[in-house]
Amino acid sequence: MNTLEQLNYRDTDIIGSRIKQELPKIRLVWARGREPLDFMKAMIYLILGKKGSGKSALIELLSLYYPKIIDLFGSRDDEGLCYCRKNSPIDDILLIHGDNVDLDCSWDTTSVSKLTYDKILDYEVVIPSYSFFSGNAGRFVGINKLMELFWERRKWKKPIFVGVREASSFIYSRVKQEGVNMKLAKADFIFWQREMRHFGYSLGIDTIRWTSIDKEMRDLADWLVIKKVGSQGIPEDIDFLYRYIDPMSMAGLPPNQFMLLTENASIAWGKSEYPEFHKEEGVDLLEELGIEITYGEDIEESSVQRIGDEEHEKIIRLYNEGNGMTKISKLIHRSSARVHNHIHQHNKGVIEDGYCSKCRRIRSDLADVELYIPS
Repeated sequence: MNTLEQLNYRDTDIIGSRIKQELPKIRLVWARGREPLDFMKAMIYLILGKKGSGKSALIELLSLYYPKIIDLFGSRDDEGLCYCRKNSPIDDILLIHGDNVDLDCSWDTTSVSKLTYDKILDYEVVIPSYSFFSGNAGRFVGINKLMELFWERRKWKKPIFVGVREASSFIYSRVKQEGVNMKLAKADFIFWQREMRHFGYSLGIDTIRWTSIDKEMRDLADWLVIKKVGSQGIPEDIDFLYRYIDPMSMAGLPPNQFMLLTENASIAWGKSEYPEFHKEEGVDLLEELGIEITYGEDIEESSVQRIGDEEHEKIIRLYNEGNGMTKISKLIHRSSARVHNHIHQHNKGVIEDGYCSKCRRIRSDLADVELYIPS
């Protein structure tokens, strides 16, 4: 088959989606088998395709059918803020920013350290956009804190949609920031995918570098969506799909078309409508939305050799809550001597300068609090 334009596309069978208003549609022609799109199940959608193939637009379209959305990871151009545009069907939005960052905008905001799981549930969309953090390190720490809250979802009826745009960059950021090797980072990402569905999260993941995405990761997908692949072609383990479509057609699919392989081996050709609120290339969403960002002093990160600002504040908070130094050292896996030094360092700053610089950088309410230390 050399073209998909003449196919008789039909609306996808839908189970359990939210219908707030008329949403962009997905239409399919089944070549083998037939399955509904079930929004009551925790699904993994893995979308492969070249730049400009419409991957992000499809993630946004799928997300609209879920009651709540977390746009977890996106590009540096803050594309996830498209949900804030006037033509978006979303009403309630929470913007997440770093502890040393202030946002002046029309939407509700909170620092990542003050974010709770219950607060996430109060909004339709939660967005920790790239520019809301101080550099890659600050962003990575913020996203990790947000991800830790995911595990608090012990009971659920409808899945929450989590968007990860460009999986390879998401994995590489952990390699760079935590110093782990690529093999371990990929293994952790695969483990995260498996566990997330048990806690009621549907994942929308796209990647432009699908050759760096392991077969095991592809095998986890409930929907494997292949868009324009260019001269790179599709991975060898799924090249049997070329029996159903001409390779040249696959190389140059329009942004609104794709091929679908489900976990049950059903195959379909697909066509999706374009979300009107999707960010176009060359558009500055921060400017369009009137979001002003003020950055504070850079936060010092922890390492094996150094206790960073946030870890220091955790020591101070635990001590202020009545925990002894020995107990704190066990909780944070640092020596008692280092815990002792940081508590005294905190008090020295408060007494001499009126504040602890480490606590102040992350805007802790304990920055000017002198701790009681028995003599």
